[in-house]
Amino acid sequence: MSSTTERSDALLERHAATIERSIERFGLPIHVYFLTEMKRNAAGFLETAADLYPNTIVAFAVKANPCRGAVRAAKRFGLGADTASEHELRAALEEGIPPERITCNGNAKSDEYLRLAINSGAYIALDNRDEIDALERLVVGLDRSALVLVRFRGMPLAGLTSADQTTAADWTKFGFHIDEADAIFRRLTSSPHLRTVGISAHIGTQITDPSGYVLLLEYLFSIAERAEAAGIAIERIDIGGGFPVSFLTEGEWTEFKTRHLARVRREVPIEEGMTWNDLPLGYAHLEKGGTDERWIGKSYFTRYPGATMLEHLFLHRFPDGETILDKLERLGSPTLVVEPGRSLIASCGITLSRVMGAKRVLGHNVVSLDRGINNHGSNLIAPGIFAAAALPKRPHDPGAEAFLAGRLCFSGDMISKIKISLNRLPERGERFVIYHTGAYGADHFAGHSCGFPRPGKVAIREDGTAEVWRRPDRFEDVFGSAGDRLTLD
Repeated sequence: MSSTTERSDALLERHAATIERSIERFGLPIHVYFLTEMKRNAAGFLETAADLYPNTIVAFAVKANPCRGAVRAAKRFGLGADTASEHELRAALEEGIPPERITCNGNAKSDEYLRLAINSGAYIALDNRDEIDALERLVVGLDRSALVLVRFRGMPLAGLTSADQTTAADWTKFGFHIDEADAIFRRLTSSPHLRTVGISAHIGTQITDPSGYVLLLEYLFSIAERAEAAGIAIERIDIGGGFPVSFLTEGEWTEFKTRHLARVRREVPIEEGMTWNDLPLGYAHLEKGGTDERWIGKSYFTRYPGATMLEHLFLHRFPDGETILDKLERLGSPTLVVEPGRSLIASCGITLSRVMGAKRVLGHNVVSLDRGINNHGSNLIAPGIFAAAALPKRPHDPGAEAFLAGRLCFSGDMISKIKISLNRLPERGERFVIYHTGAYGADHFAGHSCGFPRPGKVAIREDGTAEVWRRPDRFEDVFGSAGDRLTLD
């Protein structure tokens, strides 16, 4: 059991009465967040930055949990904001996060989003040439310039996480290719309306190996020199997020890979497999004739979780003998922006639901829950490994393994496509907890599939009192009322 899972168990026990009251009021399933854990994670980043490079902004990636409660907590804990829409930006501004601590990202920013960023003084991560044109049009007549960073892609960074969560390599919709840098810098230096203050890139999510960040920084430092040669003073470098979480212990991760590799090699029968539909996941290259037996893609253990990764990067020494801190100083000590989301809030969240039944499929246990993949959205991008347990835990539980199925009417509604270890095989009606669900679970693809309302979100403060981050939807929120007029006035 990972240390974050152990802390969640302790908090689950400590705040049992508050959680019970929340369930009585809002029912199951329900998302619960422990603000003690979020504060702990935020402090790790802020203290590391203060000790090693004080000119750092730690910005909460609002998309990880887009609700007012999470944004308010981020402000309270001293964080800036990384926003991905005008709605996230509005919430950040309304909650008092200073605009100079906000970066506006996105590949398809609306005029409303750009206008709000300009008027507030938030920083805009430029994504494409059409966006430059739109900004120049919107700024005309205003007594201010748009503050922009240039976002880049095209670094050799594929394979560090799942393909759909890689955001700085070649196959990504975000940013300008690094080969365009000189042309874009020339264009921006000729603009009277845009003030270019720096560069940015976002490596992806759940980056467990520091080598990816080191390579990203090598490219960004090189691009910074090209920018300065074009006459742009680098005041800010944004390296995005992707800081990882250890969902498993090293032993658990090694055991999973060993057992899964045996099935990919077809050394064991299907009932001993570890993935739904026999998915190869990080060993897909072996099914295509590859011989390298390393796991390639999104990993679920790291020796550098959260702020530990940032500390490692600050102290990394390049072949020329300089550290990242040395190179930043040589650039004039620009503001460094980091944008953690998952590593700030994943471990502070659990999701409680009810077991609806269990069965056997091809020799595997399958446990069905009263929730769907739309309430565990990150699994729709890349199957994850989330610790889970039947409640209450008992001293002599025998242990079991199972896949977790949702309640939606399609076969892909698997809450866990990776067979996970449980304390026991639960029975219908028992409560069930899934850990590490604070980021990208409740909202990332939340909808009303099969007419089910979205569950509520409750955060528990250090003193045991509760905040309502989202009330559960009502039937009328999904279907309206029987007497509603459906005509367009």
